[in-house]
Amino acid sequence: MKEEGKTIAVLASGLNNIYPSENKILAEKIIENGGAIISEWNIDEKVEMSRFPRRNRIISGLADLILVIEAKYRSGSTITARYGIKQKKEVACIPGNINEKNSYGTNKLIQEGANLVMSIQDILDIIGEEENARIDMEERFKEVYENISTVPQNINEISKRVNKNISEVNEILFMLEIEGFIESLPGNKYIIK
Repeated sequence: MKEEGKTIAVLASGLNNIYPSENKILAEKIIENGGAIISEWNIDEKVEMSRFPRRNRIISGLADLILVIEAKYRSGSTITARYGIKQKKEVACIPGNINEKNSYGTNKLIQEGANLVMSIQDILDIIGEEENARIDMEERFKEVYENISTVPQNINEISKRVNKNISEVNEILFMLEIEGFIESLPGNKYIIK
């Protein structure tokens, strides 16, 4: 927020029950700066600790890159990173001292294949590779591709959003799947890879 970026906060409760309560001021600032506060729960749902790990799948789903700075053996950060791996997101970690408990998670993720980050250039390189892959996509496919996310979407929804007939969208989806950009799911639903 200090750098005037757009912040998205994902709650493990309803929007009327921000937790901890002292974060209400932070939530207001996020909205004032053009960000968003989102939740999959009913507006008045109270927080439950068991919802935090589930909430992390939304955080990773929204991200282009998941950067883990510190993480204990079992932490919210490692849960988010593991969801990101399942969602085929780029995961990057800053390594830490092997004797520090807050470094175990990051070092373990690196050992398992996460990108090692030692400078801002490492992050730019990772993001740059992802952007180049999108640029290589045929122009006529981009509009459809940009309307697909990590949340499964039906071909009818996609067709309406891009204002194309279903047969044209179906052909584009087929080509995007062959090229490895998206994945098809039962019920004519699609997600990005």
